[in-house]
Amino acid sequence: MDEVIKKVAALGLPGVVLVIAMATTGLTGAAAITAALAILGGPAGMLGGIAVLGLTALIADALAKLSLEDFLTAIYCERRQSEPHGKLLSEIDSLSLFDGDIKDRLKSTIADGCGCGTVVNSNTTDDTREVIAILEKVPGMTRAHHRDFKHSNPTLRLRDGTSVRTWKNPVGVDHVFLGDRNDRIVYGGFVGWIHSDGLKSAIDRIRRDFT
Repeated sequence: MDEVIKKVAALGLPGVVLVIAMATTGLTGAAAITAALAILGGPAGMLGGIAVLGLTALIADALAKLSLEDFLTAIYCERRQSEPHGKLLSEIDSLSLFDGDIKDRLKSTIADGCGCGTVVNSNTTDDTREVIAILEKVPGMTRAHHRDFKHSNPTLRLRDGTSVRTWKNPVGVDHVFLGDRNDRIVYGGFVGWIHSDGLKSAIDRIRRDFT
């Protein structure tokens, strides 16, 4: 999952538009690229390349596992690390295919990193940092959006008081979150169906070594 997110992020706005076109039209391959070019209003550099044609299959697979908003959140999390935030905020404003709520949540991703990763600070213990590292090594692990933290339920508690929380979304995708003593999100991630056993094994290891 990280691979396709990085590849789409590298395309910039044309990559975002390609994802939107595929999600809203159901098109793939050259037809999806044509639809994206129509939205962009003309040629868009790399979108015409053979490499991008192959990328559409990876995007289609990702969209089968993620909602469009979650996919775009992951893309903007990647892009905010290397592109000016003001530019990205203006870009989101220009996306007329979204309603205001989605735009506001994506802007929060750019401005505050909402849904982007680990909320580690000086109060985060070594145990919690180690547990985060274990979860990050689970194959297919992708950062979860902070809004889904409220759906999760405590599964176990670490020695330092951090709670490990899990949630399966309506399409059966397994999520894992870490919450501090005040029930604030510290970490969130999810894996596709094929990697669920890997996540279960990681949680079993955390239960054995950190509780």
